[in-house]
Formats: sequence, C-alpha cells, structure tokens
Amino acid sequence: MIDLNTILQKYPWEETWKSKGKPIDCFWEFDLTVTREEIWPYLIDTSSFNKRIGLPKFQYEEKDGKLIGKTKQAGFHLEWVEVPWEWEYLKEVGNARIYQKGFAHYIRLKIILEPLGESRCKVYVYLGAIPRNFFTRKILNIALPKLKESFQSGFDQITQEIKRGKPKIQFNPTKEVSFIPDAQWIHPEKLNQQIPILTQKGISKDTISKVFDWIKTSSDNTLDRIRIKQVSRILDIDPDEILYLFLHGCRLGIFTLSWDIVCPHCRGVRTSLTKLGDMPSKDQCDVCEIDFDTTGVNSIEVTFHIHPSVRIVEKQLYCAAEPATKQHILLTKKIGGKKSFSSHLLIGSGVYRLRKKGEKKYTLVESKQSHNQTDILWLPETNEEEIKVSPKPNLVFENDSDQDVTIVLEERSEDQDSLRPTEIFNYQEFRDLFSEEAIATNLQLDIGVKTILFTDIVGSTKFYETEGDHGAFLQVREHFIKTNQIIQNFRGVVVKTIGDAVMASFSSPLQALKAAKEMQEWFHPENQHTPVRIRISIHTGNCLAVNLNSNIDYFGNTVNYTAKIQSVTGSGEIAFSETIFRDRDIREYLRQGEIKLKKLDFPLPWADRTDFVYIWKV
Repeated sequence: MIDLNTILQKYPWEETWKSKGKPIDCFWEFDLTVTREEIWPYLIDTSSFNKRIGLPKFQYEEKDGKLIGKTKQAGFHLEWVEVPWEWEYLKEVGNARIYQKGFAHYIRLKIILEPLGESRCKVYVYLGAIPRNFFTRKILNIALPKLKESFQSGFDQITQEIKRGKPKIQFNPTKEVSFIPDAQWIHPEKLNQQIPILTQKGISKDTISKVFDWIKTSSDNTLDRIRIKQVSRILDIDPDEILYLFLHGCRLGIFTLSWDIVCPHCRGVRTSLTKLGDMPSKDQCDVCEIDFDTTGVNSIEVTFHIHPSVRIVEKQLYCAAEPATKQHILLTKKIGGKKSFSSHLLIGSGVYRLRKKGEKKYTLVESKQSHNQTDILWLPETNEEEIKVSPKPNLVFENDSDQDVTIVLEERSEDQDSLRPTEIFNYQEFRDLFSEEAIATNLQLDIGVKTILFTDIVGSTKFYETEGDHGAFLQVREHFIKTNQIIQNFRGVVVKTIGDAVMASFSSPLQALKAAKEMQEWFHPENQHTPVRIRISIHTGNCLAVNLNSNIDYFGNTVNYTAKIQSVTGSGEIAFSETIFRDRDIREYLRQGEIKLKKLDFPLPWADRTDFVYIWKV
C-alpha cells in the first residue's frame, strides 16, 4: 500500500528546497479498469497526456544540454529548467522543474503504477511544489488539488479508448505524439496539382491518395520528421512505393529531405542537414554527455518534411515527453553519491545494455528463460562484460563515487523505423533524382554489408576493331541500357561505369546472382540482337561509401576483391566468392536449379593465401 508518507520517505525533500519554503504535497489514487501494460504507452506520452488534462502548449529550447521550457498560464509567464526525466518500465515515471519564473521555485511529479488483479491497475500520482512566496502559495493551494479532476478525466479518456479497441499510440522515438492543431497551410493545392505527374512516374493513385490524406489530417508533430517505414506501417503500403513518392515529391517541390545525425544513446537528432556533403565527421550530445562519430552504420537517418511553401510545420509540445521519445530506454535513474539502488525489473526475454550516462562502455544483459541467475549485481567490483539472467531479474547497483550517477537500461535492438543512408543508396531513383548529393571528401561512411557485382565486356579491343567506333559505341550504349534495366529489375543500383564495365550494388547475394543470370542469358551467343559478350563477378562484404568524382561511390576490400575475380572469369560466365557460395539462399537456389559449378583456386598474393572461386557457365 502506497500513501503520501511512503512517497516522502522514499523521496524526501532536499534541504536546498525546504530552505526556500514549506512544501505543498498532493497525493491521489486512481483505480483503472485497464492493465498497466495497456496504459503505459499513453502514460509515457506525456505531451499528449498533458494536452488531455488541459495544460497549455510549451516551448522548449536546448542550451548546454539542458531543456529550457516556457509557457503562459493564467496570464503569467512561466520559465523553467527541465530536470531529466526518470522512469522504470511499467512501474514509475517522474520528473521535476526548476523555475526561473512562475508560481514556484520547484515542482516535482511522480506517477507510480501497481497491478490490481489481472485486468486492472492502480495509479498513484504525487505532486509536490515549493511556492515562490506567500501569494503564490495561496494560488497553488487552490490550483494543485483541482488537478486531480483533470488527471481523472485524462485517465477516463484513455480507458475508453482502450476499451473501444482503439490501437495503441504508435511511438516515434524522436518526437512526441500529440493532437491535431490548426494546420498552417500555405498552398495545399500544390499536393493535388502534382498527382498527374506522380502517377506518370508509376506511383499508384491509391498510394498517392492515402499519403496525401494522411498529410492533410496529421498534426505538426507527426509531420515534423516524416519517417518512411513508420508511414508504411500506419497506411499499410509498401515502403518502396512510399519512398518513391517522397523522392519524386522532393523534386516537385512538395517535400524536402534531410540527413539527421542521431545520438547513439538517446537516439535524439543532434544535427539536421539538407546536404549530405555538409556532414561533419563527429558530433556531440550534451544531454547524454558524449561525443560520437557520424560515420557509423546507424549514425545518420534520412527523413522527409513538408515543403514550407505547402505547409508550415511547427512542433506542438505540451511536455518534454522524454519517456515517449526514448522508448528503447526501459530504466533511467539518478543515484546519489555513495547510494545504492535495487529494483525488480519487469523485462522479458531479450538482449539489453546497462550503462552509466556519459560513458560509452556498457554491460550486455541477456535475459532468457533457460538462464538460472535471477540477479544483476552491478557493484564496484563487477567487471563482467555480459550478464545472463532469467526474465524479470532483480537489479542491484551501488554508486561508490561521491558524485551522482545516472544509470540506464536499454534495449540493444536498433531503431526499426529509421531509414539509413545505406538503404537509400540502394535505390536507383535516389541516385538518379539526387545525383548532386555527395559525401564530404574527408568522410568514409560505413554502410554495412553490400553485395557488389562487376560486369565487363569480353574482348572489347577486338570488338571495336570489327564493329568500328560508331558501331561499337551504339552497341556498348545498348549494353549499358540493358544491364541497367536488369540491375534495377532485381533491386540493384548502378554505382558507376568504368569504361565498358559496370559496378552495381545489391542488398542480397541472391538478387545479384539472379540479375547476373539474366544478363548472361541476354548477352548469350545465341542472342543475335547483340554481338556483346560479358563476364560477371560477385562478392559480398562490408563497404564504405565515399566521395569519388562528386558522386556516391563504394570503396574497400569487398569492391577490390570483386574486381579481381574478373581475372578468372570468361565470356558467358558468372564467378562468385566462397562467401556468396555459403549464403543459405544461394545454396537453396543452386540446389533447386540443379546448377553445376566449377570450383577454382584463387590465389591472393597480397594476403598470402588461396581462396576458392565458383564459376557458373550460363
């Protein structure tokens, strides 16, 4: 049983604040006919919740890692520093504000959840304030107790929505979920004006209609950063088609594209750029107290926005809403110097990371039913890099320093809604429509694993002699058109052409091999439509994206290795590496097609070893 005394014992007022005046403490209980699992997503979306209970819109500005909030309430201007939120998944949410202007010096909030049977829960709300003076004490003594009715109204609304079966709020880890404000349309007719052009580009009218209707009815918060994968899920439309729509829409002046540098810890946007070439090599997050490289696979996110000539989009904040914007974080708690913390974590099976705010190192926690250990002991003498425990473990942390320490438990999984540069580089439409985009000359972006394919015309010197320059040029041009078409049909992109050769990239080895097969069938000796004959090599591995001749090019050992395989490849053949051959989908494809291969030794003088290469004569 929790009461006001329990709260004040667990969270006593600091002498710093008590010295400024006697606290006002309010404590309320709410019995809800929903579970805490059901209400949690709504509760941590504090921006929407504050709107529900009638609080005014807030303005936030980040200064030196601190959030400065401003608003106007009952004719008074309020300004405060937002103390970082603390929360524990399904159990507790809390924050505080230090006011420079307003009725109080300091206000703090704690919301605690407890299960109440299988289908109910109890919510405890504690609100404490240190009034600024005698006059404001009287105001707060009247105003704060009235908030109980507002909280009850908010909980009733949420309960009704859950009971009606309304889908839970879909979170965007980088912004708040809110209500639809009055949209500031400038030229909404521009959307409809571009529909005929977009349909000519091959985008279905149904997709265009659904996306445009979503835009017309969405709040500024929703449209502040448009994430393609999230829109795809909401509208149940293929993400490729939505991406094509937005890419072409950028060229038609109804959307814009930005390259957002994302903090690896809080996943908040630190810098937003309109040009990839302006990307710095490093950035920093003052909130998380870290600096980080921007060249990692998950450091940059591609987002879209409504062009300001169509609609002005402004964020509608009713709270900093940190829990909702960082839903991958399941626990964040500040522990005082020489203090300890313990809790029964309500986490299920999965892999998590334990870290201290401001530190890049972390401890992996694997939660699995088969593990017997039930406690996570994070003590000064603990040096384990990985801890294996059963679900819902107990966490014990001891802070042996004299300074406050904030601990964080977060899911290790990456943000599934992010569109990364490595993905958008895979779309030929992006390369064609945004050909001016280039990486800064001093940067090398890690784009992860790519499957690289090289084609080359066999006997090109003799070919030019027999066909003549004019005839050879026409045939080579037709060869490029055909190879480009086939590469795109199998979801590949042409990275560049080198003389008579083509370098392409694919997301999967199987797509690359299927494209290679179709190319060899077209340029087969039995095809009298073209005298061109080619050889193809394929390899897969990690790549870097670099700036070469002001274009986005791929670089690294994977690219070099693929090019060198050409030396053992003949006309009409596809050569691929051991890595490709070992791919599960490739093995199944070869088995089903009863495809016979020739295995060759492939000496690597530069590495002092010999690999195997597999040759398929199509």
